[in-house]
Amino acid sequence: MRAAIIIPARLESSRLPGKLLLAETGQPLICHTAIMAASVMAAAPGIFIEVMVAADHPELVEAVDKLAREKGLAVRAMLTRSDHQSGSDRIAEAAERLGADIDAVLNLQGDEPELPPENVIGLVDFMARSGADIATLVYPVTSEAERGNPALVKAVLGAGGRTLYFSRSDIPFRRGEGPWTPPAYGHVGIYLYRRESLKLFVSLPPGNLERTEKLEQLRALENGMSIYALVLEKQPPKGIDTREDYDGFVRRWREMPV
Repeated sequence: MRAAIIIPARLESSRLPGKLLLAETGQPLICHTAIMAASVMAAAPGIFIEVMVAADHPELVEAVDKLAREKGLAVRAMLTRSDHQSGSDRIAEAAERLGADIDAVLNLQGDEPELPPENVIGLVDFMARSGADIATLVYPVTSEAERGNPALVKAVLGAGGRTLYFSRSDIPFRRGEGPWTPPAYGHVGIYLYRRESLKLFVSLPPGNLERTEKLEQLRALENGMSIYALVLEKQPPKGIDTREDYDGFVRRWREMPV
């Protein structure tokens, strides 16, 4: 199975305006994520064969093109329509322009520059083994505070990692005292789609569950598509949503050994 990494990139952000072009490290944030994606491709060259940024604004395209020229990275950017309602719609447009030899498309968020490459690489083999339409990542939730936090999306898994439901609520409900059985899992918002599954997914209208929970992945479950989750040992670094998140990223970047 051969896959492309597509990074949907939207210039506007409600919580941190223009965050993908913030460049206090000397590189725009979108470029840090593109560099990470390129490292995934370099580590698994027979699996991931292309990295593309699907952007809604020329400034994002220019930033990635400049990165590719200056660093010699095998990444490219594409200007997509500005009216897409979701990242999935944006990557679907980009996927239509890919070569015919791509079997799967990885949706990697543009604000996830610190996601460890090893967390991504295993998804393709996992998808092939599970037969999933869509593969994603989860990790064990270890505290009551996390379980009760609506900002953290939780997942319930069945046999083999098949996801039964996603929710912002504390699921599964634990009645009585004792250990959490089955364990709770936090969701990492990265998706690997079979190419035909992505095309089907974006053709479907939002359903009642998606509209209620404001979780796009519920559209797939409502329509009988299979989502399987690979369980990580621990939570990976989170994405950058706020100014505090970005400041923390800049601090960690500056502390990295040269």
